[in-house]
Amino acid sequence: MNRMEKLKKRLFDVEFYTKKEWWGEGLTILNNEEVKKEPLVVRKALASKFVLEHMPAELKKDELITGIARMSMIGFGHTYVEYALPEELSEAAKVNLSPLSVWGHQPPNYERILKEGLCGLRARIEEYRNKEENQDAETQNLYRAMTISLDAISAFSRRYKEMNKIAAEKEPDPVRKQELLDIAARCDKVPDYPAETFAEALQSVWFIYLCLQSNMENIPLGRSDQYLYPYYKNDIENEIIDEQMAEELVTSFLVKFNERVQMNPEHWEDHTDSTTYSFGSDPEDISMFIDLENDESYNYGVSANHWDLNVILGGVKPDGNDGTNDLTYLFLKVWGYLEVVTPVVSVRFGPEAPKKLYEACADILRFGSGEPVIYNDKPIIDGYVRLGIPVEDARDYSNDGCWETLIPGKSHYSYAHMEALQLLEYQMQRGDSLVRGVKEGPDYGPLAQYTNFEEFYQGFRKQLLHKLVQVTENRIKYYGASYKIAPDPMISAMIDGCVENGRDITAGGAKYTIFSPLITGLSDCVDSLAAIKKLVYEEQKISIEELAEALRNDFAGNEPLRQMLLNRAPKFGNDDEYVDSIARRMIRDVEEKTEELSKKYPDVIMPIGIGTFENYSKFGHKVGASASGRHAQEAIGSNYSPAFGADKEGPTAAIKSVVAADLKRFSTGCPLDMQVNSNETSGNNGLQRLCGLIKAFLDLGGIMLTITGVNEEVLLDAQVNPDQYRSLRVRMGGLSAYFIALPKEMQDVLIKKTKHNI
Repeated sequence: MNRMEKLKKRLFDVEFYTKKEWWGEGLTILNNEEVKKEPLVVRKALASKFVLEHMPAELKKDELITGIARMSMIGFGHTYVEYALPEELSEAAKVNLSPLSVWGHQPPNYERILKEGLCGLRARIEEYRNKEENQDAETQNLYRAMTISLDAISAFSRRYKEMNKIAAEKEPDPVRKQELLDIAARCDKVPDYPAETFAEALQSVWFIYLCLQSNMENIPLGRSDQYLYPYYKNDIENEIIDEQMAEELVTSFLVKFNERVQMNPEHWEDHTDSTTYSFGSDPEDISMFIDLENDESYNYGVSANHWDLNVILGGVKPDGNDGTNDLTYLFLKVWGYLEVVTPVVSVRFGPEAPKKLYEACADILRFGSGEPVIYNDKPIIDGYVRLGIPVEDARDYSNDGCWETLIPGKSHYSYAHMEALQLLEYQMQRGDSLVRGVKEGPDYGPLAQYTNFEEFYQGFRKQLLHKLVQVTENRIKYYGASYKIAPDPMISAMIDGCVENGRDITAGGAKYTIFSPLITGLSDCVDSLAAIKKLVYEEQKISIEELAEALRNDFAGNEPLRQMLLNRAPKFGNDDEYVDSIARRMIRDVEEKTEELSKKYPDVIMPIGIGTFENYSKFGHKVGASASGRHAQEAIGSNYSPAFGADKEGPTAAIKSVVAADLKRFSTGCPLDMQVNSNETSGNNGLQRLCGLIKAFLDLGGIMLTITGVNEEVLLDAQVNPDQYRSLRVRMGGLSAYFIALPKEMQDVLIKKTKHNI
């Protein structure tokens, strides 16, 4: 086997089925009085130093990029060493925060790190540390914490230098011995100093990612084919490496991100708690930012192998020219060969994107990976420019771990859900949750007050905008709160604005603060509103009170009504103006209110999104029966996609429904998740058909598109014969997962979804 084959085999035969150690729980740095006297931000830096000095370290066979990250993930939370004092923990708990409340999501400025090295970042810190306006104790403490954090990364790289040197001394194979010595030399240089070669650049990026992620920062890779390309190009042109070595280096690089994947559910450990990924909230607020329900069988393990890790390729450069390059295709080729689930791969398409890029993406997509995710540069860039981002930065956008866009190396990004179908349930049930049996939303009075659909919609609009204001003001109110318990001096040293402003990223230091309200469950909500409009108020087939009662009983004894709701009312995704106009109105209402809020908070950039991520089953599980005919707790449509089975008129109709609304403020993203029949994409004709579908979506103004080409028969067989489908990947709305590692309930949801391939 060649190196690529060996590395892939090691992943699928060894790494995925070897239980990984969760390290850090029960350890402390509070073992002497001098440390306890340090300010919290310095203690956090000392904790990071402790982690990088003591966390498990290991060399892997055949690797060219070295280092292992410790376990810590989106799906199962974090473990970490103790650094906060009891009184600090107590105060943080009052607003739903803890030392584990580390959000991540935004990439550091990898390009600057590669060009300047950590030594350059230290020099920048020292420059601002000596400025007269930065002499207050809090700012000085932050600069000291930043320096401690960067020094810890440098020491960590030297730790791997020594390990590889020792391994080289014991290695009998002269070829591998030289490889180990070369790796050791790279570890001695990067990331402390600027990278000069492609191998050094890859090692530097991996070490930065590894050190941040091992300190709870779940971060993406950003535009890797852009900031790595100068090193690749120089090495190829100067014959420092050939194409085969470049492939081996990229393979080794991507393999590193997958060595923590756990395919065996018996190896999973749940370390989430109520503060994981929290930004802080009022103690009485029962709707936490992200509901953690890993104890539920339908949801357990859905995000098990997700680290909020995305890489985005292609797209225009800051100067406006197309940035697609040889490294773009190399990343796609290696990622497609490895059949891995992380990083999530996304591809930007600018106006001048070459035909070859369409074909490269379509060729991967037609075999069912669900990735790469397709991004449309023009509306996203235009949207950010309208929001006040300079065009050069807007053109350089990347994404976080799922699909939300941001400005890499310069942003502090967050979002919050507005669960539209849940809000409609509050409207129908006077603020009550049918699933939980408690009052959660405002009660705006009896349904009898609504004598026509316009009045009913205005009542729902009141619920929707109340939630928008609530999630926005709650987020902005608590900006800075996590700095008091979970500051991030390490990544702050790598984000533009933090050093210059003398503020941690959690305290508003980044150049851009971006908050995105997300409409969640839009298609199911719109389908329900269309059914109410048509069958209650126009045709008067049932009264609104009778419908509310039927929903409370999940249509028990009333199947004919459910069938009428399913089949007589129009559904989103079929290019039907009747229902599309309701979606358009709802989107416009959110946009107008967000515009109003943005004037109240001018320092916060507020693009909007429509999304569920991988949690469409979880969001559905929280909501009772719907006026669309959906049963209680069934999954809702993912992201900005039609409800399951609702799109009957083919892909063009679905696309036209999605682009019917003005999405100018929706630059965060609103993916259409589309299933295609794999039989329709075989051969060159099928490839060109898929390319045409992608181009049509982009030309019509769609924002983001995901395509999955797995059919029902394959998934059913995978349930029966899992060992034959170890590399079978499925798209989950914000990530891809190995189908056989998902819970049975989620597998069944995906099988149901594929029955409606278009």
